[in-house]
Amino acid sequence: MSLKKTVETKPAATSKTIRCWTLTDRQFSQTEAGVVIEKELPIYINDRLLVTASIAPALEKEFVVGYLFGQGFIESINELKSVIIEGNTARVTLKNNGKVSSGRAEANYRIVSGGGRSAYFEETYFSEIKTDMKITKQEIFQAMNALFKSAGLYGETEGVHAAGLFTAGASPICIVEDIGRHNTLDKIIGYVLLNKVDCSHTFLVSTGRMASEMVTKICRSGIPVVATKTAVTDKGLEIGKKCGLTIIGFVRDTGTKIHTDMEVRVIKKAGMKIYSGAERVLCE
Repeated sequence: MSLKKTVETKPAATSKTIRCWTLTDRQFSQTEAGVVIEKELPIYINDRLLVTASIAPALEKEFVVGYLFGQGFIESINELKSVIIEGNTARVTLKNNGKVSSGRAEANYRIVSGGGRSAYFEETYFSEIKTDMKITKQEIFQAMNALFKSAGLYGETEGVHAAGLFTAGASPICIVEDIGRHNTLDKIIGYVLLNKVDCSHTFLVSTGRMASEMVTKICRSGIPVVATKTAVTDKGLEIGKKCGLTIIGFVRDTGTKIHTDMEVRVIKKAGMKIYSGAERVLCE
């Protein structure tokens, strides 16, 4: 399979600095602030425009592969003949048109930063996640802390989501940031497929809410544990339980900084909520 990507002399910028006014102690003053760059990426499948995505300009190839797998357009990376990123366009050639040519895939829709879409959710079959992996609560805290430490774009702009895939020993495999929580997951899934990573002994940490479409993609990838700094929805939990996924929410290690609109709150006591699959988490 050809995975050609345009050679760049330096990594594409993911943020830029703008001038703005800030209010401090009842007084306005001019300052500078970092904002996230939002890139539009049209994805063509066998010369047919499938979708236009809004993403942060990095790991485009991984995003495309992960998106196609997570949405059910492909069942394996072996279905791809080529993935070519040229400038601001992604062109994918499938060995067989499959679902794209069947009329079931709606062409020319958009993915914006706020939400996801499960193209074949009702048709997708999920097998039960089977693994003997065990992780400790401290490994979960370590991975979440590493995620925030590595999230330089978040520290600069506070305008992105982040996600990371780790081994059972909390060693990072892949950490990404993007304007959408779905995009971070798609990029990780694409990395996993392109690098033939066995997910059965890995776990995912994320800054995003675990709603049904996020959990769907995680289960399709065979990742047995996901932990997020935020919440899970009832439908996400329903799918997770059906597939044997361990879902952990509200991960807060001691010293974690939680940003709000007007202040930063520092967590004084570590904690987490295990919604499903608690048997995989060692609390001793």
